[in-house]
Amino acid sequence: MSVRLCTYEAEDLKQVEKDLDAAEADIIKYSARLHEPIFAKRDVVLEKIDKFWPQALTNCVSTNVYIDDDDHALLDALTKIEVKRDVNDPRAATIEFHFAPNDYISDKVLVKEFKLDPKAGPFSSQFDFASETIPQPATINWKSDEKNLSKRKPTIGDLKEEKEEADEDDEEDEDDFEPGSFFSSFFDSQSRQVAGSIGRAIVEDLYPNAVQHYENPSLYEDEEDEEDDEEDEEDEDDEDREIDLEEEETRPKKKSRK
Repeated sequence: MSVRLCTYEAEDLKQVEKDLDAAEADIIKYSARLHEPIFAKRDVVLEKIDKFWPQALTNCVSTNVYIDDDDHALLDALTKIEVKRDVNDPRAATIEFHFAPNDYISDKVLVKEFKLDPKAGPFSSQFDFASETIPQPATINWKSDEKNLSKRKPTIGDLKEEKEEADEDDEEDEDDFEPGSFFSSFFDSQSRQVAGSIGRAIVEDLYPNAVQHYENPSLYEDEEDEEDDEEDEEDEDDEDREIDLEEEETRPKKKSRK
């Protein structure tokens, strides 16, 4: 049996929900303000760990899918990832990648900025980073065309928005998206579905949980290990079969009936 609230009760509860959301929004702002100096202190320690950020970035599943094999040579020079959020409106954020001297870029720091969309409504605890910010293209000074990963491995096409996917769920059309270099998909891109998704992964997952990502291998590594184990088991099975066949060949054969 369904039960309906009276009009005035529904309005009162609606206001309570708004108050709760406002409180949650204030908590997010307070957390951003509180975490800022703590993360800064943590980052100083992480810089002392060799290859910390390349490993964490690779282990994070949400960023791993955008990393091309050729990217690792430059990502190995990554010494620090820093996220700066507007404490008054944490939706806006700036992501910095710091690099040691390398053969690929002359930049010491690559800056990816996510500006708040002017069309975004008031800050809410239910905000979505990718849809409420606009990714700005970053300038990368490549040392040569040969080292230009964005040019060598460009990102092709774009991912569909969730709304578009819902509207086209009966169609068999596939996305025309082909991820190229991480530097093309993230730093060069202005796509909310691509650069925005990577930015959200870094801001909301990789950066705050960096140590956990560093210590735990990525899902893909686990899958590869499982595949290797399965292959080893198959090889062992094949060897057992070969041994069985050899044993059968050495056994005396039954005489055929005349």
